Parts: sequence; structure tokens; C-alpha cells
Amino acid sequence: MLARLLSRLLFRAEEARLQKEKKSIGHLGSGSTIRTGLKIVGGEHISIGEDFYAGPDCRIEAWDAYEGEKYNPVIRIGNRVSIQSGCHIGAIRSVEIGDDTLLGAHVMIIDHDHGSTELSELEISPAKRKLFSKGGVTIGEKCWLGENSVVLSGVTIGKCCVIGANAVVTQDVPDYSVAAGNPAKIIKHYMHTENHDVPE
Repeated sequence: MLARLLSRLLFRAEEARLQKEKKSIGHLGSGSTIRTGLKIVGGEHISIGEDFYAGPDCRIEAWDAYEGEKYNPVIRIGNRVSIQSGCHIGAIRSVEIGDDTLLGAHVMIIDHDHGSTELSELEISPAKRKLFSKGGVTIGEKCWLGENSVVLSGVTIGKCCVIGANAVVTQDVPDYSVAAGNPAKIIKHYMHTENHDVPE
């Protein structure tokens, strides 16, 4: 009896916390479904389209200040985007995700790092380093990013692409491509025409 009561109280507390997180988002489109454990940072810099789905324990973070530095982050997520459990999206500049894109579980899309790889930076505790970005991240419409894949700063992924599970994307991926590996390499690319796709 006591265990059931405690479980009910914890559920209500999580529901209240989740509603607060959702309300902090600058724009959240209609028809959206967000599961428990969502963490939002800088919600006023985040815009999410209609029919969005987020699985449990996702993080969407737009950092406008860190270790005394100021940033101007923007996160824009299109319509009918679905992100599975444990995904992490983070920006100090910009992350844009096109309509109808699917992220597998534990995908990370982030436009910054904790410092550079200069020797002077390596001697500083990682959590204390200034955030460093090579540029924003753009992911086109109708993409599928496999489980545990990572997209790093300065990368553009074109429309209708597939990124293999566990891939680490460090360079641009053109439209209608399949990329896999660490670092990710293009393993298939189509020249798209009105009538059909031709492998390049």
C-alpha cells in the first residue's frame, strides 16, 4: 500500500515537472508528445514544430551563458520530428532539424565542445573550459539518424539521408546519401532526378 502511494506521488511530481519544462519552450507545436525525464535549458531559444515526439530522458539545451561567456543559441526543430529515448541536442550557436526527421535512441547533436584541443586548454578542467564551436548544425528533412550516432559542430546533413548507428559525423553529408563509421564516410549517394534515383 505504501509503495503504491509513493509511486503515485512520484508520478505526480514528475508530471508536474514535465509540464513546467514544456511550458519553458519558446514554441511547442500542437499534437506534440513528450515522455518523462525531459530536460530543457534555455527554452526561450527553442522552437519545435507540430506533432513532435520525444521519448524518455531527452535533453534539449540552448546555452546562452557558460563560465562567464555569453552566447546566442537557436534550436529549431521542424514538424513531425521524432526523437527516441536519451537523445541530446545542444547549441550555443544553432541546431536546425528539418521536417519528418527521425533520431534513434541516444543520438547526440551538438554544435560545441568543452574547449579546443590546444595544449593550454587540455591543462584546464574540462567543465571549466570555454565552450568552442566550429559552426552550427543543420539536418535536412526526412533524415534518419541511427542509434548512438553523433553529429558534431559545423556539419550540414542534407535532406533524405541515413546516418548509420554509432556513426560520428564530422563533415558535411550531401542530399540523398548514406553515411556510416567513425569518422563517418559516405557509403552511398544518389543523383536525384524527378523520375528516379541513380546511384553515383
